[in-house]
Amino acid sequence: MSIDKGKTPEIQILGGGPAGLAVGYYAQKRGLDFTIFEAGEEAGGNCRTLRQGDFLFDTGAHRVHDKDPEITREIKDLLGDDLHEVSAPSEIYSGGELHRFPLELGNLASRLEWKILLRIAGENMRWRGSGAADNFGAFAVGKYGPTLANLFLLNYSRKLWGLDPYVLSTEVSGGRLKGLDMANFLRGLLMGQQKRPDHLDGSFLYPKYGIGMVVDRLCAAIGPERIRTNCRVSRLVQGAGRIERVVLNDDMELGVSTVVNTLPLTLSAKILDPPPPPEVLTAADAVKYRHLVLCVFGLDRPSFSPNASLYFPESEFPFTRIYEPKNRSPDMAPAGQTAIVVEWPCFDNDDVWSMPVAEVRRAVWEALQKFQVIAEREVVSFGAFKLPFAYPVLEVGFADRIKYLVDYFCKFENMHLTGRSSLFRYVHMHDLLRAGSDLVRDLLAGQRRVD
Repeated sequence: MSIDKGKTPEIQILGGGPAGLAVGYYAQKRGLDFTIFEAGEEAGGNCRTLRQGDFLFDTGAHRVHDKDPEITREIKDLLGDDLHEVSAPSEIYSGGELHRFPLELGNLASRLEWKILLRIAGENMRWRGSGAADNFGAFAVGKYGPTLANLFLLNYSRKLWGLDPYVLSTEVSGGRLKGLDMANFLRGLLMGQQKRPDHLDGSFLYPKYGIGMVVDRLCAAIGPERIRTNCRVSRLVQGAGRIERVVLNDDMELGVSTVVNTLPLTLSAKILDPPPPPEVLTAADAVKYRHLVLCVFGLDRPSFSPNASLYFPESEFPFTRIYEPKNRSPDMAPAGQTAIVVEWPCFDNDDVWSMPVAEVRRAVWEALQKFQVIAEREVVSFGAFKLPFAYPVLEVGFADRIKYLVDYFCKFENMHLTGRSSLFRYVHMHDLLRAGSDLVRDLLAGQRRVD
């Protein structure tokens, strides 16, 4: 793309989630002219903090990872004293026991029955697979043996992604298996030597009033006049290798110059005008996103668990994860009370996505009692919320399909892609801020960037 370096380009940012806000934030800092268009009533996308009565909760078990010193400093500058360091473990519930999650083999050695431990040890002494495989199921079994893989890894991935683990890419692990050192496990089991991986200490950064504070501070820095909400992108009008116009809410056309697209790839393909070639639409149809139904219970009790998150791989629980906002910040709930947020992943054609709220509540409530008894009188509030496009589903071969789609959109000389949904990557907030900073830098340099 060619940009006159002596002239400030006008940038149209499609989507006001964290990815779009990150670009807007750094564009504002560098004095660029831009507007953000967001379909919802407020910015933030699936990274917001909501209120239910007196309880605050995030639209996901979000946290701030201290993995990029420069970005961490940026977030600290934005939040000031409202950003706190938190230490709260996460656990996975399996076989009636809680185990540290991500899995820590030393912890497993103290919780699992000896016959199961010996089976795991025997499997890993008979063969040690490298884990080299083209799918997550084969990777997990090859590296950790069938017993450990089936207990924790395969069932959970099946529930979270809605697909057989043998059709999922190895990338679905998201680096959460780094602490699963089988050599360390066998040493600890046979000789009592245990070493806990440093990255499993449960420490992270978190805003006083929820992850939405990051979004709010980004919006404040950007300026409300540059963020247009209730502006759904309904068409991308193309011509001569460019995006020439954007149609908002079906009837409002906008001429564009430089377009930063954070919309889901599947949506972008389907709203192109004229439509792309059939093979592009076929590739887009093959791309899947996982949605989330959130059930929020406000409880008249001081605590539900000491954990940041609880994970549920077993099929008797329809949900995959419970998180307790108060364990991230005490200001997320009134004194003496707490809330739990229950995540139920699904596709848009699954029953739960269209299920009446009362039925969703009943199903979740009955399953909750199998883990921990909650008296009905303790429930002071309840709400159910839908989050579309929560997770990109990383199937085997997804990288080739995504590359094909990304390459197609890169043919438009004035379009740049960034964000989880647009690039189909499972990324965190610090990744999005880094990508926004780098993209703005490259815009100023007149360079093309996709990331």
